[in-house]
Amino acid sequence: MSSSQFEPIPMMSSEPVAPPPASSESNPIREAITEAIGEHKVILFMKGTPEAPACGFSARTVSMLQSLDAPFAAVDILPDPRIRQELSAISNWPTIPQLFVDGELLGGCDIVTEMYESGELAEALV
Repeated sequence: MSSSQFEPIPMMSSEPVAPPPASSESNPIREAITEAIGEHKVILFMKGTPEAPACGFSARTVSMLQSLDAPFAAVDILPDPRIRQELSAISNWPTIPQLFVDGELLGGCDIVTEMYESGELAEALV
């Protein structure tokens, strides 16, 4: 499997972090997550990267996607805890990894595993 099957999405900036807005002003991290979900047919929010997963659940999810030859984008949530916080607020799903297909959350590792074993994951990725 070539490493070009996925596209890492950077969510971090080297610029200093501004304090959170006092009101309901724009939220750059939430906006970046929403934009990334909308721009990629398949996107996996995970701990680590596809080449170096940082947890077994992320590794298993990557393995299933790769076994189906499914191109996917990947976002490492570990560099900034706000990524995980905002992602969970958007998806209403507390655990990582989170797999989105066509802008919709499919689920975490357990649900993706069930879908993989039943053939539903392969169908969803078409």
